[in-house]
Amino acid sequence: MKKRLLAIMLCAAMLASAVFTGCQNNSDSNDSGNGSTQSSTSGSTGSVPEDGGFKTVEFTPSSDKYRNYYEIFVYSFCDSDGDGIGDFKGLTSKLDYLNDGDPNTTDDLGVDGIWLMPIMKAGTYHKYDVRDYYSIDPAYGTMDDFKTFLDEAHKRGINVIIDLVINHTSNANEWFKKAKEELKEGKTDGYAQYYHFKQSDTKPVDSGTTYYYSGVKGWYYESAFDKEMPDLNWDNEKVKEEIKKICDYWLTDIKIDGFRLDAAYHYDTNYKNSIKDVKWLNDYCKSIKEDAYIVAEVWQGGGTIAEFYQSGLDSFFNFDMQGSSGRIVKAVNTGNCQDYFNYIKTWQDSISENNKNAISAPFLSNHDTARSAGFLTKNTQREKNAAMLYLMVPGNPFIYYGEEIGMTGSSNDPEKRTGMVWSLSDNTGYVAKIPGSSNTDKPAEGIEEALKNENSLVNFYKKIIRLKLQNPEIARGTFTPVVLDENNVKVGAYTSEYNGSKVMVVMNISDDTQTVTVSKDTMAYSGVRGYAVSDTTNTEKVALNDNQLTIPANSVVVLK
Repeated sequence: MKKRLLAIMLCAAMLASAVFTGCQNNSDSNDSGNGSTQSSTSGSTGSVPEDGGFKTVEFTPSSDKYRNYYEIFVYSFCDSDGDGIGDFKGLTSKLDYLNDGDPNTTDDLGVDGIWLMPIMKAGTYHKYDVRDYYSIDPAYGTMDDFKTFLDEAHKRGINVIIDLVINHTSNANEWFKKAKEELKEGKTDGYAQYYHFKQSDTKPVDSGTTYYYSGVKGWYYESAFDKEMPDLNWDNEKVKEEIKKICDYWLTDIKIDGFRLDAAYHYDTNYKNSIKDVKWLNDYCKSIKEDAYIVAEVWQGGGTIAEFYQSGLDSFFNFDMQGSSGRIVKAVNTGNCQDYFNYIKTWQDSISENNKNAISAPFLSNHDTARSAGFLTKNTQREKNAAMLYLMVPGNPFIYYGEEIGMTGSSNDPEKRTGMVWSLSDNTGYVAKIPGSSNTDKPAEGIEEALKNENSLVNFYKKIIRLKLQNPEIARGTFTPVVLDENNVKVGAYTSEYNGSKVMVVMNISDDTQTVTVSKDTMAYSGVRGYAVSDTTNTEKVALNDNQLTIPANSVVVLK
């Protein structure tokens, strides 16, 4: 009898512990292979996983389109042969830094998606002037080098998308060369129709359109960006057939995972027609690779970007969020987290109205914008807060290489694309010079030094990314802001529900510890699922006593 009573008591204790710590069964995981399990420790403060769950909370790697992307300029990333230019062999050697493929380790950054800036044969250092759509630029290596990189990325669970530059080509592209030859012969019905040529005795002047002399007497061509990059004519069915072949090659033959569409707003001078062109392209790509992920650049205001979601494309970069005057920095500057989450709700509703499967694409800076460390005044704490704000919201965030160590760069484009700083003491792999750049500024720490500094920016990025991976509801779920204290706007909260599982994210972007009441009427949580404290030297700890949640300064907590 005593043994039976002891067994009953033991089972009851185990059941209570499971409820208290929020342990889940398989029914709580989602059908995309993104379920997660938790190992936690409990103490006087309630259910709070050790180390924020960074090492103790497990997760299942993503198997759907939701990813944490990392933008890479191959030229600047890692030079394997010492010729001063980054290459695919160098990039492959650094994959374990990005993601070593083992979710049980915590040494890597944790990103599971890579966006490569243009890699095809081109005439410029930036390679947005494509000469050959079926090649790898020799400066970066060979097609075999690229395939090796792609295989190694896939082994680590990293999806790879590449820049697809089809608003324009290089003026050294064979199509353009043939077009000029035809014009010389008085023909206008072949390759000349691939572009927007105009016959004129003098340079044409049209509102909103720039023309350049073709080199053939009496003929000028349109270009939205540069004389070396003539615009393609998307109204020509032969051009669309060429684009189909390019997509077939990269998606089917090479087996990349998708595209980043450059300058999608400019496919037509009327952006309404550009939306139709993007829809055509998306429909075709999905017909040959259903799970291809495509994100497009439409560098416009939020209303226009949301309208482009009518095309059915997966994602468009959210330009309203980025930059020195964007929503992320506004929240950092004002400390108003509640307004920021209200904005996120409005944005999610807006894009979802146009495409029920829309995936937001937040970012802080990229290769065309000033690097974030500069407009965040090289203040590590501000950079950490910005990281929380754009990584811990719905969708696929895009991290610009070097952002995680505070690399700087502004002014002209080359200044923003300088060599990735792997170490301050060892220049192996470092690309010291970018054509057109005089930027020699280096961050306080390279990757090597930053990884050894527990309180570094990169180690905070690692914790935030892992926290998001551990809670798949954040990226995928229905976003609902929650006001915990109307008088304390520096603490923001929201719930996110996905496949019957719900989490609450509570963020404190102030320099003081905050204690807030989190009613279980808002969400029936069991405890703290995980957290990330930006200052590891802070003696204040995350604590949960009944419904009173204590959050250290500049930190985020997930309840479940």
